[in-house]
Amino acid sequence: MKRSGVGYCLLILIGFLNFGCSQNNASNERVEQIFKALKENEAKVIISFNGKEFYPAESVFKGQVTLSHQMLSLALTNQFEGKTMLSLGGEKWYAQNPIVKKVDLKDAFNASLKIGKLIDPKNMIGEGYMMTDGQIEAITFAKDQMVFKITGRVGKYSDFEQPDKYISAEGFIVYKMPAINWSNITEDEVFSSTKLDK
Repeated sequence: MKRSGVGYCLLILIGFLNFGCSQNNASNERVEQIFKALKENEAKVIISFNGKEFYPAESVFKGQVTLSHQMLSLALTNQFEGKTMLSLGGEKWYAQNPIVKKVDLKDAFNASLKIGKLIDPKNMIGEGYMMTDGQIEAITFAKDQMVFKITGRVGKYSDFEQPDKYISAEGFIVYKMPAINWSNITEDEVFSSTKLDK
């Protein structure tokens, strides 16, 4: 009985591992498909709140990323005036491998994500969220492609101090041939420090 129990546990564990691998493979394939469809300085922000995608499927973003020794700052806007702002901070943040930053409202400099869109364009009424906890990971980081994975929770700007109103958030930002603004740092310093583009 003990052996069969151990065998059963192993089967369950293998099943979970296979499920995790298949999910990762599906995510990687989706990112590759998105990247192929994008043009220079175009991005897709595929992020879901409580399982529902926030931006319309046809949204395409353009913008700029600013890089310095202390911070990465990404600002993107789509054709519907939806905006996404992401930042990663810390001295030589780019030297971390992999680049993973924890999100904490008490330390917004370390990592932050703000997402918004117009829900009533005529009256210029918008809906905005701020990431409250979780992590941001650069799963691809190169001068011609940047992919950020988002996992955690968000709160509306009006509710971000009320944890009981936070909702789950997960998704990706895929940015092809980004427009880069260099501030007190060089291309070699940033991209020679990380192997994520290899």
